[in-house]
Amino acid sequence: MYAAEMTGTEYVIFELIDSETPELGDIVSHPDFYSMGSETFHNISQGYRFDVYVQNVCGASQVKQQCFL
Repeated sequence: MYAAEMTGTEYVIFELIDSETPELGDIVSHPDFYSMGSETFHNISQGYRFDVYVQNVCGASQVKQQCFL
């Protein structure tokens, strides 16, 4: 499970279903991070697209719980 900061107070929680792995600090884009289910994100930092399954959008206080940390 991964979390990507969207606004500083909201995070998108997703499961990686691709072989490309984003790294801490990478900038990731998508037209609508609120879309749930199978989506394709764009890693702007490393220049590739990767498939994910979006699980949730949550606040900063819930990230650890959502990512099972």
